[in-house]
Amino acid sequence: MMWMGKVSGIAALAMGALLIGVAVVGFDLEIGIFAMIVIGALLLLAGFRTLRKMSGGLRLLSGAWGLAAGFSLVPLAQAGAFDSFFEDFGPLAYAMLAITLISAACLALTVLHKEK
Repeated sequence: MMWMGKVSGIAALAMGALLIGVAVVGFDLEIGIFAMIVIGALLLLAGFRTLRKMSGGLRLLSGAWGLAAGFSLVPLAQAGAFDSFFEDFGPLAYAMLAITLISAACLALTVLHKEK
C-alpha cells in the first residue's frame, strides 16, 4: 500500500473519533448530530478496513471522506457571505473550514492512491 492510503486511513480514524466525540458531547437527537455519528462510524470502519488491507476498504474510505467533506461544507455553503460567517461564528467557523479542507485533502489522497 502506498503512503497515501495509510495517511488517509489514519486521518479517518482520528476524524471519526473526533466527529463521534463532538456528537456525543452535543447530543440532543437532531438530524445533524445523527449524521455526525453515522459519518464518524463510517470513517472509523473505513480507516480500520483500509489499514488492515481488507477488501473494499479504500472504496468505503473514499465514500466516507466524500460524505464528511459534503456534510462539513453545507454550513459554509449556506452562509450568505464568508465575512459575516466568520464574524458570527468566530473560531468555530475556522474549525469547520479546517474539517472541510482536511476531508477534501484526504478524499483526494484516497482517490489518487494506487494499489501495487
